[in-house]
Amino acid sequence: MNNGRDYDCLIIGGGLAGLTCGLKCLAEGLSCAVISSGMSALHFSSGSIDLLGYDADRSLVVSPMETLPGFIARNPDHPYARCGQDNILEALDFFRQEADAQGLTLFPNDRDNHFHITAIGTLKPTFLSQASVFTHEIKAVFEKKPAIAVLDFLGFRDFHPRLAAANLHRHKLFADCPMTCGEIELPGQRKTAGGPVDMRSVDIARIMDATDDLSGVAHAISAAAGTADIIGLPACLGLNRYRDILAELRRLTGRPIYEVPTLPPSILGMRLDNAIKSQFVARGGVFIAGETVGSGQVEGDRVTAVHTLNQDDQIRAAGYVLASGSFFSKGLASRYGRMSEPVFDCRLETPPPDQALSAASFLAPESHAFLKAGVITDESLRPMTREGKTIVNLFGAGAVLAGYNPVSEGCGGGVAIATGFTAARQVVARLRSEKMVTTVNGHD
Repeated sequence: MNNGRDYDCLIIGGGLAGLTCGLKCLAEGLSCAVISSGMSALHFSSGSIDLLGYDADRSLVVSPMETLPGFIARNPDHPYARCGQDNILEALDFFRQEADAQGLTLFPNDRDNHFHITAIGTLKPTFLSQASVFTHEIKAVFEKKPAIAVLDFLGFRDFHPRLAAANLHRHKLFADCPMTCGEIELPGQRKTAGGPVDMRSVDIARIMDATDDLSGVAHAISAAAGTADIIGLPACLGLNRYRDILAELRRLTGRPIYEVPTLPPSILGMRLDNAIKSQFVARGGVFIAGETVGSGQVEGDRVTAVHTLNQDDQIRAAGYVLASGSFFSKGLASRYGRMSEPVFDCRLETPPPDQALSAASFLAPESHAFLKAGVITDESLRPMTREGKTIVNLFGAGAVLAGYNPVSEGCGGGVAIATGFTAARQVVARLRSEKMVTTVNGHD
């Protein structure tokens, strides 16, 4: 403790933005804690990192790095404009290194986007993916117009291979690819008189993690796949041993195996969450799980402490980062006629009163207006009070921020990583200028 402070930096929110921020703070030598109220939104994600998938006219972005300068110029209040392109690129490289330190390698398509296949067989542009979803070897196989087997696990309720195959076949990239579908029975799978017991993705992942001899699984996969050149499976190949499981199944079947992101809970997202959370703790960070920040104490233009609800505790820091997420994570709250940020009551950007908050279609191309709601910040990512006063030692990151639409722009993960990284740099710069840093890793 130093000068009555518990930490140099306290981060509210344990998702992608909060943990990226925490990792960068720790890498710079700050003492740091993350408060997480519950399950990360990563458990509901694809497990890939979207940087910029669509431009403002909904045109597909092939090369985000080439598109970003013009995109930022046209959208000066976008979170990417607060970061700058060089910071965005450095943030992504930093994040990849941190994930890789925990054995989770994220692959780019050089500096271009690549497609990943969704649970219903559509294609979505993304920038970084796990090894079971994208590598240059997988890309080379798909470019040869291979015969594809889309398989399911017997009793898995959240994947429908025939639907996925039918939608995939409609796309011009796969129109000439022969497709087959089938089911795989796992060893020791429980059954009732009515058939196999229904399972979720985590149930299958646990079975896979506990299966030492994968020869039976590999035989079932090969039998169901027939003569297919590449095999698509729902992403359930383990939570802990997935690297070894995937490598062994590829060896035993003699074919590439592609994991298709599933409906929540997402095993790919959980792997990513586990990796960066483990890396944060390994670097010396304090992860406070299952706790909710009820309010922040603001005196003048500074946050002096936050108050937690469950432990009725007061935590002090020199710098604070609000990475509490959007409505899903309760970082933003909505009541009839009013939206709010519940911790500091920050000023928000909200849709105009005469604009519908949602579209008539759930999957509307323009997405939903409420997704652009969020905390307004200055160019340094500092929020302001509802009265318009800038809070000098508070910084915002991730989905709580205003000025972007993660769905229609295809940029949710990129914004989280870039703003989390940039917010950490802002905290470090401010604390060092005020000589308020308590070093934990031997940094000055």
